[in-house]
Order: sequence, then C-alpha cells, then structure tokens
Amino acid sequence: MTPVTAVASAAGVFRRRTRPLLLGEIAVVVLLVGVYDRVRDIATTRAGLAMADATRVLDVERWLHIDVEHGLNDWLAGHPGLELAASWYYQVMHLTVTLVVLVLLYALRPAIYRSARTALIGVNVLGLLVFWLLPVAPPRLLPGFVDSQVVTGVAVHSAHLSPDVYAAMPSLHVGWATWVLLQVWAATTRRSLRAAGATHLALTVVVVIATANHFTLDVLAGAVVAVLAARLSLPARSPVPDRELALMA
Repeated sequence: MTPVTAVASAAGVFRRRTRPLLLGEIAVVVLLVGVYDRVRDIATTRAGLAMADATRVLDVERWLHIDVEHGLNDWLAGHPGLELAASWYYQVMHLTVTLVVLVLLYALRPAIYRSARTALIGVNVLGLLVFWLLPVAPPRLLPGFVDSQVVTGVAVHSAHLSPDVYAAMPSLHVGWATWVLLQVWAATTRRSLRAAGATHLALTVVVVIATANHFTLDVLAGAVVAVLAARLSLPARSPVPDRELALMA
C-alpha cells in the first residue's frame, strides 16, 4: 500500500468513527416526532376501523392459541402494587432506556452509532407505515380488559406521555426494547450489560401485554420491525482489510 493510499484509507476509517453533528441528530428526532404526530392525528379519525381491526387481531390470536392477554391482564389487576409499577414502566422506561443507550453509543461507540441511529429511525418509520395502513386499537379499549393506567391513575399523572390510542400494531415499545438489546449486544461483550438489555426486553413484553396496551401479535410485529430495521441499517463492508483496521485502531 502506498503512503497516499494508506492516508486515504485512514481518513475513511476516521470519518466512519467520527460522531455526526449533534444539531443534525436532534433535527432528525424533531422531524420524526412531527411525522408521528401527523400520522397520529389522522389515525384518530379512523377509530371505528381501529376497533374492528383490534377485534380481528384477537380473533386471529384465538385461532393460533396465543391469546394470553386476558390471563395476564386479569392476574396483574389482582396485584395492585405490581400493576402500578408496570404502568409506570410502560410510560417511562421505553423512552428513557432507549435515549440512554443512544447517548452512550454517541459518546462511547461512535463507530457503530450511525447504524444504530439509522436502525432506530427505521423502527419508527416502519411502525408509522403500519399505523397508517392498519390502525389497531389496544386491547384496553375492548370489553373485558382492565386499563391498568387508568385504574392506577398513571394515565392522569403522565398525560403528556400518552401513546397513540390507535397505534397498537406494531408495538414500538417492544420495537425499541429489541433495538436496545441488539445495540447493547453489538457494543459490548460484558455479560451484565447484555443481561440488562435482555431483561429490559423481557419486562417490556410482559408489561405491554399485561397492562392491556398491546396484543401478542403487536409484540411479535414490534420485534420483527426492529430486527428488519437493524438488518437494513448495517453499513457496507469496509474496503480496508481487517488487519489494516486493527493497525489503525
């Protein structure tokens, strides 16, 4: 390799490992929130369709024998302390944990931050597309379910964090939690951190179903969307050989 080629290759690696401008990253988030709000406003005009779709989702789950929502919801309703904790977990932890992981990647793992950010955007874009095409009401709006957030009063205290009532499919809570696990797994080999990411995903899955905010199929769809977004966001393999990357590190 000539000196000129070596410098060019090193510059390419440096650019890939350099953090993007923070203002640009914030702008992307603001734009995404704006699009989400617009889709949510439109979705509320299709309440009837969303309720009908929710009934169809539950019918499909019964046919597949995966309709565990009633059982978990009834069990949680019988344990007020856990119901309160689960309601707050649903409202707060999905955004908090996701942002913490995103910020840590930006600060400590710039080499993988771009693909991680792109994957997170992809999760939301794919989710918004499904919201637009298939508005689905959550089970808590159907007869026979207990709305844990209303019963515990969490919905009143966190009204500014209330989710789209007609955007249950896919579960972005599970999508984000799956994204967290994938990124933690890629960023570190520490077992404690990987276990924490897996625990967050497992808790999120149980919480969103038990509080009657999502169907089982919503959960599966959320995980699939996250994996698909992560796969599509993977950067092309670097033309610089691995041995040279190691020397430049």
